[in-house]
Amino acid sequence: MKRLITIIFAGLLLVACHNGQRTEQKSAQLEADSMMAAYHYSDSIYAVCGRIDTTAFNDFIVRATAFAEAHPKDTLAPGMLYRAGVGSMILAKSADRDGNMAARARNAKRALAIFNQFQEQYPDLDQARLCYWQRAIVYDDILGDWRSAESEYRDFITRYPDDSLTPQFRDYLELLGKSESELLTVDFNNQ
Repeated sequence: MKRLITIIFAGLLLVACHNGQRTEQKSAQLEADSMMAAYHYSDSIYAVCGRIDTTAFNDFIVRATAFAEAHPKDTLAPGMLYRAGVGSMILAKSADRDGNMAARARNAKRALAIFNQFQEQYPDLDQARLCYWQRAIVYDDILGDWRSAESEYRDFITRYPDDSLTPQFRDYLELLGKSESELLTVDFNNQ
């Protein structure tokens, strides 16, 4: 009798653990769905109206990075983390247009950190190679740090010499740090 009670208890424990895993998976999925809705809302306002809802973007970035840290093996985590990096870039560019240098620097640094984290956590995903490009854009377009942007482009070219983006990045290297008048004289046909 004691043995039967032990077997029944063990069975109930297994069922409870299994149900707990399902509940956790459903909870993670609901959280991911909610974050994607927040991202699409923020991104659509930006795309359609050209207006940035900084509160919504910040909320998404905080939630997405926390989700990726809490659920690194979840199939949705890499996409969330990458979008958080792009969202940080958008906020940095917006702050730049508004003249808010502190917010620009804060969001640019956050974007760089997120893209670094993405490459560390998901080095085999296709988006990992694009992190070089995104960091180069942050350095060049947002921070005006052409040396760091050049380093990112060169790292990409070295790691992915046969990639379809490599010729474009070689062209970018020719343009880094040039003034508008210098850019007007660049002849890409003779390169």
